[in-house]
Amino acid sequence: MKTTSWLLTTIRVILNVFWYGNIILAVFAFCMLTWKISTSSYTEFSNPVKYPLITKSTPLKTLTPDVSNITLTPDQATVKMHLTNNFSHVASAYFFLFAFETLVMSIIYQLRKFFNTIKQNAPFTYENVRRLKITALCFALTTLLSVLLGVSTAVILKTSVKDMNLMNMVWEQSFTGLILGAMLYILADIFKYGFELKKEIGEFV
Repeated sequence: MKTTSWLLTTIRVILNVFWYGNIILAVFAFCMLTWKISTSSYTEFSNPVKYPLITKSTPLKTLTPDVSNITLTPDQATVKMHLTNNFSHVASAYFFLFAFETLVMSIIYQLRKFFNTIKQNAPFTYENVRRLKITALCFALTTLLSVLLGVSTAVILKTSVKDMNLMNMVWEQSFTGLILGAMLYILADIFKYGFELKKEIGEFV
């Protein structure tokens, strides 16, 4: 019981640190973005790409018997550019900043409320089921938003770089949020079952 109590306390402290820390980071990011847009006509933009400087893997010679099978393969490069601060670029920057921060703050807020109820020994409630489902939805939306960001980046590269057809954009988006969202939704169903079971027992007694 002490281990569980210590673990829950640690999780709650971490969530509180994330909550206040993310507020500070969000305000700082907003101020920096606004300052950059208002004081410059462009924003520095970069994205990794696969650029085939060599067309195929090439074996290299070894200098020591402790190493074998050394191969030189096509690696990543980085496209850097000055992106003009026109209306669409500025609107996109603010949209993704507010969208990601809203989802992150929503996730942290719901998890803080959830673990507070566990501390009070009341985990199986309708509110906790709702909180878990909202958190699951937010995690899933982070993946969709990340994909949308990737599409937006691809459009900028395709419409701005002349030889982009010779390169392949490196997608850094992952589906971790979607997986976590699915797991939390399943957990929400488990809590819903526990809530209904608790309610039935209470009515029976």
